Amino acid sequence: MRDKDLLDLLMDLSERGDVPLHMPGHKRNEALFQMGNPYGLDITEIDGFDNLHNACGIISDEFRRAAALFGAEETLFLVNGSSSGNMAAICGATNKGDKVIVARNIHCSVSNAIYLNELNPVYVYPDINDSMCICGGISAEAVEKAFSENPDAKAVIVTSPTYEGIVSDIGGIAEITHRYGGVLIVDEAHGAHFNFSDAFPDSAVKYGADAVIQSIHKTLPAFTQTALLHLNGDKIDRQRVKMYWNMFQSTSPSYILMAGISRCLTILERDGAVLFDGYVKILSELRKKLSRLNYIRLIETDDISKIVLLVSDGKRLYDELRKKYGIQLEMVSQNYVIAMTSVGDKQEYYDRFYKALRQLDGPDMKYEAEVYNKMPHARVYVNSYRALNSEKETVRVGDSAGRIAGAGICFYPPGINLVNPGEVITEEIIDIITDGLRQGLEVIGVETSGTAADENQRFEDKCSNLSVDADYNYSEVKIVCLK
Repeated sequence: MRDKDLLDLLMDLSERGDVPLHMPGHKRNEALFQMGNPYGLDITEIDGFDNLHNACGIISDEFRRAAALFGAEETLFLVNGSSSGNMAAICGATNKGDKVIVARNIHCSVSNAIYLNELNPVYVYPDINDSMCICGGISAEAVEKAFSENPDAKAVIVTSPTYEGIVSDIGGIAEITHRYGGVLIVDEAHGAHFNFSDAFPDSAVKYGADAVIQSIHKTLPAFTQTALLHLNGDKIDRQRVKMYWNMFQSTSPSYILMAGISRCLTILERDGAVLFDGYVKILSELRKKLSRLNYIRLIETDDISKIVLLVSDGKRLYDELRKKYGIQLEMVSQNYVIAMTSVGDKQEYYDRFYKALRQLDGPDMKYEAEVYNKMPHARVYVNSYRALNSEKETVRVGDSAGRIAGAGICFYPPGINLVNPGEVITEEIIDIITDGLRQGLEVIGVETSGTAADENQRFEDKCSNLSVDADYNYSEVKIVCLK
């Protein structure tokens, strides 16, 4: 039995004073955002407090308030995160077996919706900028080409902005999608803040997307797991979307979470202009300083709230910032890290972050690779529904080239599947999996070859040391394939 439970650990973290350059967007900033003891506020659907699943009072009023703030025709609360909104919008806009045009860098929740409705995906790929090592946006031309080859596609599903802050041509994609009679669904989980400062890109809501899903907890002062589903126009079947919205959310929605959404709306209405002006000012100053580092390279992206740093070894920088300086970043990949910022940040966070980076900014941090392709093209053998319901076996990843994946594999974060169930595994995919494991990244969907205790210890060793086990044969790791 542990000496401390999860609440104890959270309280320890709060008292430790680490710099939270990660979501949620309130950044534990109790000077700006406060709520009383949650035990004293927690209720269920009692008289006078409405019902999320049959809103006709205060919650219905909150829906309208959110729609007005974010510029949508209709807005619904999500207490199961953007994942539930993605799934509701996709399942509501499609029928079993439909063909859909899908950006390959989708979140795993989109993959889950594709599975549930037995959809047949036609992938469009983001541009790859080798000099920046990150995925670019989805072009309108790629969507036009996909529709010309698949005019029976019922919907287009795009992630914009990406985790790294790259936006796609949503206006162009919306025009093409509607011309072909389709519905455009945009996973804008990382763009909830767009509507509140001209320093950020415009939201997909403004560009004619039929459904836009935003995680307000990511970049606005709201609790983890809270999000919004915006619906616009008459091309999407709103009633059907709402049916799935009910299905994918708890029948006992947390009033604490809904109150957190409501208070976020109040903060935006009352103090949003002042908060965002101050935030953009200190953020812009930080970015100027970071751009002058000698070896750690700041990548310029469409959304300036995302600080993406290109380095020789992302895991090393991530771990050193956490262990030596008490700075917790949001995400690490092979050659870059992401620090998430928000209106909840304090000047002292940025001062500590920049000071630490100045000390770490040596020649050994410089990224020198010439080409880095993060998004291998998939060859779909069967759709994910058929794959996940077929007979499967585990296979050493080193022997899996040419086999059909029986489960999704992704680095987390950001939760974008490297391979989906039903896709052909290639040597390129094998190399990316094993390279990620060697660098100590979290890979979901693989099975290690040792005992559970052995592998738990190996993982803890990775977490406590800046280097990983170079002698371990990562080709012995197993993955699930179709028989």
